[in-house]
Amino acid sequence: MDVESCAPKSELRPMFCEVGPITRSDGSCMLSSGDTTVVCAVYGPGEVKPSKELIHKACVDVVYRSRVGNAGIEDRKQEIFIEKSCSSAILSVLHPRTAVTVNIQEMHNGGGLVAACVNATCLALLDAGVPMRFLIACIHCVVLADGTVTLDPSLKQQAKARQQNGSATLLFTFESRTRAVISSHTEGKVTQVKLQEAVTMAQSAADKVFSFYRLVIARKFSKEL
Repeated sequence: MDVESCAPKSELRPMFCEVGPITRSDGSCMLSSGDTTVVCAVYGPGEVKPSKELIHKACVDVVYRSRVGNAGIEDRKQEIFIEKSCSSAILSVLHPRTAVTVNIQEMHNGGGLVAACVNATCLALLDAGVPMRFLIACIHCVVLADGTVTLDPSLKQQAKARQQNGSATLLFTFESRTRAVISSHTEGKVTQVKLQEAVTMAQSAADKVFSFYRLVIARKFSKEL
C-alpha cells in the first residue's frame, strides 16, 4: 500500500522557519513545509524605478526564481498570484513613490510550492517591519475524482491528482482578521459542494499557519532580548 495514501487528509505537513538568514535584506526567512523549502528576502520600502513609481502608494514587486532553468510562464503566474496576495495585505498608501521588493528563491519543491512562497513572504514582511493591514496564510489542496479533499498535498499526490479526470487543484489565501478568502486559484473541475468543503478545511488549516507565525515571531524576539 502507498504510504502517502495513508497520510491524514486534513493535516498540514510539518513546518519549520528560520527568520533573518539573509543579513543584507530588510527582512528574510527560510520556510520549509514538508519537503518544500523556499527562501524569501524583502527590501524596502525604498527607492523605486521611475517606470514603476506610483504617486498614491508603494509599488509591490515580486521576483520568483525556480531552482533550475530560466523563468517561464508558470513562474510568472506564481509571481502574479503572490504579488496580488501580498499587495492586499501591505499598507502601501503609507509609503507612496517607493517600492517593496520581494525576492523568492525555490530551494526544493516537494509540493505546495506557491502556498509556501506566500507564507514565507508574509513572515519576511513581518521581519522587515513592513506595515500590514493583516497577515495572510495560503493553503493548497486537491480534490480527487472520487471527491476526496487532501490538504497540503505532496508533489506525488499532486501528480496523481493531475492524472485523474474530474480532479482539481485549489489555492486559497486567507487574511488573519476575519479568515476571509482574499485570493484564490483553481485548476480543474470541482462541484460547489466540494469547493465549500475545501474552503472550510483550508480555513481551519490557515488558523494553524497563523499560530505558527505567532510562534516564529515570539521566538525571534525572545532571542533578541
